[in-house]
Amino acid sequence: MRCELGYNGRRCCRRGGYILLMVLAVAVLLTTVLARLAKTSLKQGLAAADAQVRLQQRWGSESLQQAVLPRAGKVFKEFDEQWRLQDQGAPPTTIRDAITLGRVTFDVVLGDEDAKLNLNAVYRLGGERRTQAVLQKLVRPELTSMIRLAPAVDQQTTRGNERTVGAVAGGEDLGDDAPLPDAFRSWGEVFDVSQISAAFGNDAALANLTTGITCWGSGQSNLRRASDEIIQAMVASVVSEAQASRLVARYRENPTMSAQILFQNQVSDETQRAQLSRMFSETSHNHSMWIDASATGRRSLRRFIVMQRDDSGMTRYHQFKY
Repeated sequence: MRCELGYNGRRCCRRGGYILLMVLAVAVLLTTVLARLAKTSLKQGLAAADAQVRLQQRWGSESLQQAVLPRAGKVFKEFDEQWRLQDQGAPPTTIRDAITLGRVTFDVVLGDEDAKLNLNAVYRLGGERRTQAVLQKLVRPELTSMIRLAPAVDQQTTRGNERTVGAVAGGEDLGDDAPLPDAFRSWGEVFDVSQISAAFGNDAALANLTTGITCWGSGQSNLRRASDEIIQAMVASVVSEAQASRLVARYRENPTMSAQILFQNQVSDETQRAQLSRMFSETSHNHSMWIDASATGRRSLRRFIVMQRDDSGMTRYHQFKY
């Protein structure tokens, strides 16, 4: 505070220090408000960028599914024509590709579900023990300890006539004529998915670990596209391993042979021939698609979609998100 004598002789004091303090306080307040506004704007900007990426992931995944999956049969047909020109044996059950749209990369695995071994078909014939044995032969060695079969159906089968006595897990009686539901309806009923994620880093590994097996499809394996291991595993559910091995070797000698002629020549038992005829086809109608949409610094969006056609020609989609 500074005091001076005025013209009238009175003492006059100026309070300049208080004004300075007020100016400083306002400056601090403005700085704090601007900092908070900047922080809020940054958060909103990051949230908007994240929302934009998530939108691109969802939109791209939906677009790929709608554009590719209904045409999967044609894609595999063209692929097989090129594969046969190279004379490399049975074609792969999956086709892989990667597409980048904007900031998002889409890793796509297109699968022929009818060219794979159908676990439900094996379960109906041999039960849980046979299914476990087949899986241990077909999956990678490090995956065998992660097999956790949890069938939704308790089932006893008679191999001679395939008459099934079953009940839905929980005790509900199915009756003699009721259709038996699938024992395995998702990978969580076949593997310990959490253990797979821990061992391989994420659940995207399922796309690489299930290229030869399926829980969906018609229940029949496409003889034209299935590998020797899959054909033998399916046939060995009905006949001996030695007989199944001979049948596969005979088929590879003449891969244009029809399934009916192959079974007629190699299997003498009429009941076994009938069983094998029901287990195999020569076309594929059921396909799947893994989509892994990833972006740098963002969480991946993973989907597994199965397109399944029933006997009436109706198409159903099964979708799983990971």
